[in-house]
Amino acid sequence: MPSFSLLPSIVRRRPGRVELSISAATRGLYVGLGAALVLTLVRDPAGSPFAVMFAIVIALAALSEDRWIFDGEAREVRKRYGVLFLAKSWAIDLDMVSSIELDSEFEGADGSDPYAKVSPGSAKDRSAIRLVLGDGRTMVMCSAKRKRLPELRERAVAIAETIGKPLVEA
Repeated sequence: MPSFSLLPSIVRRRPGRVELSISAATRGLYVGLGAALVLTLVRDPAGSPFAVMFAIVIALAALSEDRWIFDGEAREVRKRYGVLFLAKSWAIDLDMVSSIELDSEFEGADGSDPYAKVSPGSAKDRSAIRLVLGDGRTMVMCSAKRKRLPELRERAVAIAETIGKPLVEA
């Protein structure tokens, strides 16, 4: 796996638990682009208020979390998102999950999937990892260009092994 990847990272905090979380490269990109913007704005005296505002926004972006937590011991899948103590989370019981799906020809999220509401543009030439529930509904955990399929597969295998659910490749 390349060291500089904007794909969510797999983090193993302890045995029986993995997290699919914002990568360090993504956080670094936020900070780097933000610093460049703030330095550009600071050069103009009229831009100083904007520089302060953007510095605050960039700091919040760098401190934000957006992660899926797969805990085989607690028997739950948890989604946590937000900033610091304002972060929100929800969980589903592991018994509600039927499988992890690696979709090599991702064409978009189902209408009931929260990802469908925030997904930018069309899903052309993309792959995705989905959480498949027992009632047939799916939730997209992450998607990427099809050329990143091997990296997505590594993440999907780690998740499926941790929670003891089958990995289905579609």
